[in-house]
Amino acid sequence: MKKKIISSLVMSTVTLSALSPIFEVIADTTTDIAKQEATIASAQSEKDKAQSQVDTIQLKVDNLLKQQENTKKKIEDVKNQARALNEQIEKLSQSIAERTDALEAQARSAQLNNTSNSSLNAVINSKSLTEAIQRITAIATVSSANKQMLNEQIKEQKSLNQKSDTVKQNYNQYENLKKNLDAQATDLRTQQAELKVATLNYQAIIETAQDKKASLIKQRAAAEAVAKKEAEKAKKIAEIQAVAEETYKNQTRFLNDSTKGTSNNKASSTSTTPSGGKPSNSSTTTSSEASENTPSNDSYNSSNTVAGSKASSDSNTSITNNSSGNDSITPPKTGTPGYNPYAGGGCTDYVWQYFAAKGIYIANIVNGNGGFWGTNGVSQGVLRRTSLAPGVIASGFTDQFTGYGTSTTSGSSPYGHVAVVTAVHPDGTFDVQEAGYGGTFPWGNVRKNLSPQNVVFLLPN
Repeated sequence: MKKKIISSLVMSTVTLSALSPIFEVIADTTTDIAKQEATIASAQSEKDKAQSQVDTIQLKVDNLLKQQENTKKKIEDVKNQARALNEQIEKLSQSIAERTDALEAQARSAQLNNTSNSSLNAVINSKSLTEAIQRITAIATVSSANKQMLNEQIKEQKSLNQKSDTVKQNYNQYENLKKNLDAQATDLRTQQAELKVATLNYQAIIETAQDKKASLIKQRAAAEAVAKKEAEKAKKIAEIQAVAEETYKNQTRFLNDSTKGTSNNKASSTSTTPSGGKPSNSSTTTSSEASENTPSNDSYNSSNTVAGSKASSDSNTSITNNSSGNDSITPPKTGTPGYNPYAGGGCTDYVWQYFAAKGIYIANIVNGNGGFWGTNGVSQGVLRRTSLAPGVIASGFTDQFTGYGTSTTSGSSPYGHVAVVTAVHPDGTFDVQEAGYGGTFPWGNVRKNLSPQNVVFLLPN
């Protein structure tokens, strides 16, 4: 029994140790998730900065576009002014040329005809002094007017030329401004495009990190699910271990009390035996019963035999544990609390402890190997047959159910197997929880979808 408890402790430790890598995976995954979250936060911050710069540049671009529109309008106005001035200058130049030609013709005519003689002839040929004066005055007026008009046209031409020069300067200025604005707009659009590319890159980093984060979260969830299952398994093993320890304590108390009781009975028999005579009938009967009820199981020792014979001598006897004052032990066939007659770590031990945890104690079955529970257990009144359902005992020798072999004959164990049914499926197969000392089943092992063919299903009486 001590070996059984130690085995349970070791198995529990191994199970908990097996959880350590899972917890490490969960911790590493959580760290990786945190890294991805930091990457997402950093990329999002840079993306926001880039987007802010894009928005600022867009405002500048919009402002430049307005300036370009205004500049284009001013350039168009300057072009119109230049065209108007050019027309005026052209007309004025033509008029000046015509007037200059006329004056030049007059001058040539005066030189050819001797102007003074012409003027004299105009006076001589005048009918009166008044007419002469008028003719001379007219000639002088015409000549002066032509000269004055010519001078004014020349001045106007100079003014128009100055205006033309101003318009040309304005045109050149606006053209340079337009080129400068175009260059700025091109530069801003280039910056804007680069920032948009950077924004898209940051978005790609964010999405990649989010995908990695989602994948890591799934991995962590899977690891946590495994850890939860392993923890539940460890909990069940711990519960079984606790039951085993309590069973060991109760068994020890029971055996001690049984040994004390046997010693007291022997002392009583000795005191009533006549000097030199044989023991009394009651002592003989007890010895005979002990011999007849000794189980064939190898797990029984001499103390167990005494306890078994003591318990089986009276099916209605109740033995009180004096150390605790409240442990009532009912003898077979209902089994004895705190007394496990089955080999530690084996399939029968696991089933006994499973039902003991529920307050049901399976009594010793002579030739109580797992495969014989369906026959010897029933014939000895310890068990009864029932139908397949969760919570019942499965017993048999089939290859699939036994699952491991310890003999050279066929693939199945000559000892058979017992397990606790945990679930029944629509196709008629069932799941079990079990142990298998000497086989391949660890304590609390789970198998699924076993065939019910040639398997017997039982419940304790």
